[in-house]
Amino acid sequence: MVTIGIVDDGVGIFPALYKLKQVVPSNVVALVTSDNFHTLDKRKLCSLAEIYVDVLKNRGCDCVVFSSVDLSMASYKHLTAQTDYPIFGCEAPINHATTYTISNVLVCGGPKVKYVRQPNVIPCPLPDFPALAEVGNIKNIVEYIRQTTAPFDGQFDCIALAHSAMNLYKNCFARVFPNVQIFDSLDGVARRIRKRYKKYAKEDGDVTLMDPSGNDLSAKYAHFLQ
Repeated sequence: MVTIGIVDDGVGIFPALYKLKQVVPSNVVALVTSDNFHTLDKRKLCSLAEIYVDVLKNRGCDCVVFSSVDLSMASYKHLTAQTDYPIFGCEAPINHATTYTISNVLVCGGPKVKYVRQPNVIPCPLPDFPALAEVGNIKNIVEYIRQTTAPFDGQFDCIALAHSAMNLYKNCFARVFPNVQIFDSLDGVARRIRKRYKKYAKEDGDVTLMDPSGNDLSAKYAHFLQ
């Protein structure tokens, strides 16, 4: 059975875990770091990516998925140019969203999203979202989305979620905007994983949830593993 490694800096790892387990029955080693990827520059992200790929290779993973858009955009090309080891980066959802619409796209993400400069794109930073996502209070998350996006109401016809933690709460965005198309970063990587590994899948596998030092995090994130 194939073993897939996933890297993220918080609860954004869980939508990737759920999606990949649906696509290909597999063992999964989910590596949750405390690095706050959205605060780091490209050089630091590339350095961390190399370290975490080595950690997961040593744990017997057949491939590694970066579920963080920040980590993917900064390091994917750098790493794949250096090795034949299979590495999958999540795609920026803005690419799919701008193809879908001729109007405007609201791009929700971390603080860096304010620097996005593309035609028909409205950047909307939600800096408090990762902390709210860790707690998991749906009511507070919905209200935060509502308040933060209120200045842009009526100005867009689709949303791109540019932070992996937002993928976990895609339904919260749908509650605020029930008639708006919402794009996340997981569909592309799921298709590529399925194409490469589906023939090796025989049955469902185990999940290992750990930090970079190998400490078990299943108790800390038990709510998200139910």
